Amino acid sequence: MKQFFTRLFEVYRPFRWAMLGVFGFIALSQALNLIAPYLQGKVIDDLIHQRPVGDIYLLVGATFVITIFRIVVLMYWKEVYEIKHFDYSVHQHVNRTTLERVLGYSIGQHISENSGIKQSVINRGQHSLTSLAFIMLYQVLPMIVEVVLLVGVLLYYSRALGAIVLVGLVLYVGFVVFTNARFRGAFEKQEDLYNANSKFQGEVLRNVEVVLTNAQEKRAVRECDESLTEVSDLARTNWVRFTRFAMVRNTIVGLTRFAILATGVLLVYQGAYSVGQLVMFLSWASEALSQVSNVGGLHRQLVEMYTSVRKYFNMLAIESDVQVLPNPVRPERFQGRIEFKNVTFRYRRRDGENEKGRLCPEIGPALENVSFLIEPGQRVAFVGESGAGKTTIVQALLRAQDPDAGQIIIDGNDLRVLDLKRYREAIGVVDQEVLLFDHTLRYNITYGLNGRGAFMTDGDLDRFAKMSCIDRFFPRLEKGYDTLIGERGVKLSGGERQRVGIARALIKEPDILIFDEATSNLDSNNEALIRESIKKASQGRTTIIIAHRFSTVRSVDRVFVFDQGHVAGVGTHEELARSCAPYQRLIQNQIL
Repeated sequence: MKQFFTRLFEVYRPFRWAMLGVFGFIALSQALNLIAPYLQGKVIDDLIHQRPVGDIYLLVGATFVITIFRIVVLMYWKEVYEIKHFDYSVHQHVNRTTLERVLGYSIGQHISENSGIKQSVINRGQHSLTSLAFIMLYQVLPMIVEVVLLVGVLLYYSRALGAIVLVGLVLYVGFVVFTNARFRGAFEKQEDLYNANSKFQGEVLRNVEVVLTNAQEKRAVRECDESLTEVSDLARTNWVRFTRFAMVRNTIVGLTRFAILATGVLLVYQGAYSVGQLVMFLSWASEALSQVSNVGGLHRQLVEMYTSVRKYFNMLAIESDVQVLPNPVRPERFQGRIEFKNVTFRYRRRDGENEKGRLCPEIGPALENVSFLIEPGQRVAFVGESGAGKTTIVQALLRAQDPDAGQIIIDGNDLRVLDLKRYREAIGVVDQEVLLFDHTLRYNITYGLNGRGAFMTDGDLDRFAKMSCIDRFFPRLEKGYDTLIGERGVKLSGGERQRVGIARALIKEPDILIFDEATSNLDSNNEALIRESIKKASQGRTTIIIAHRFSTVRSVDRVFVFDQGHVAGVGTHEELARSCAPYQRLIQNQIL
């Protein structure tokens, strides 16, 4: 719990002065709220003793002025202050903090983590975090301030009545803490089921074409309904149990009210206090208990929010498994010399909320003791059967995850000492499945330019559009480069999306180019055009091509053959066709 509130404070540290200002307004308002019962008690005593009407109305007028000042003036300025310095800025700050933290994870961590669960944890966590802050600032803290003040004045005027209220509050708070401890595990399980359901719904929506083309609409609805039924059944069970505990909590408040009234009446009959003072005491005690009861009514929300926020904090607390040195090497340009020295690479998976990742024991190494050298400016091809380790090499070059053994050396520097952002800026990558944003064609092509895309003219873009053969389908785009291409580029064909990916890589003018089967979705005509574009773009640049066709491997300087995580052969197409058995097998099986 201490760690939870420490993290909560760290998130809202930038707003500590704004929150203190809001808290100051609230504290002053609560202090003024104590005066009205005091004045009302005086009015009642004056009426009983038949004091002059003028004196009584003076007290009534004072009560009215204080009430108006508190409600109209003080609360107005409080709300203006909140809007200017706190309310909207909090949402922006939490969103920015989350995105900065999540983008700090390694590529490998993002690959191994289900995006649906991650999105659910973030959405529920952010919503609960901001809601929890507002509830704490606007309801819980004001309650604490007012209750402390009320108990203080009650103890000052009547130790007996003050002690009764204090005992009731201690019992109430103690029972709330006890309830939280009893329900923590149940609500964590409920939160896990919520996240699992969100994951399932997200997968259905992301793969809606698969659902529809296979006529599985009823199945998708049924499975989603079954998942929600499990969540609902557990939630229903939890809240029925919780309601029983709430009855005990409310009973404590009721008994405390009864004890105050009975004791107060007895004290009045004994002559210890006047009727007006009893009314004052009852008003203060009732206000204190009402404040606690109101927050008690939020208990269910607070318990749910605590569980969501705790999972959110645990996710943000995960450290990146790719650490960047405090003063990394930051070259102006890269020559493109790439060397693998005895590299062994195993994929990781992350189990639980606090683990950075553990090795998958049931899966062998994706790469084992791999060594090779690519000289600056060379064009090489990686070939091999599916699962041979080709794409793993690309992931290792992008430093998606550090190798378990060995070194990856770029221009004589270990990859781990390089400035990772600068290094990735110097690499152009075209994946087999190009990921695009639901934005304009211009936005997607210039995405890797760090904002410099705003200065790119249509003429500048035309050069890269021609190199990547975008010019072949460009005329049918109604708004040219400002055409929206839809989620994941859904308005473009597979081959067209691939060409956008090629343009996005080339426009960075990278020192190292990587094509991960970049022509796999193109017809033979466009493939020839793209192959020629790749050849031109690779002039003077180290280029790695994960190849699947003879036409590609014939035009490179060297071919690396991968087989079961090892380098099985290196040479030209002709050399390997004569002497490398795994390469010959690829040819025979028409994988090349």
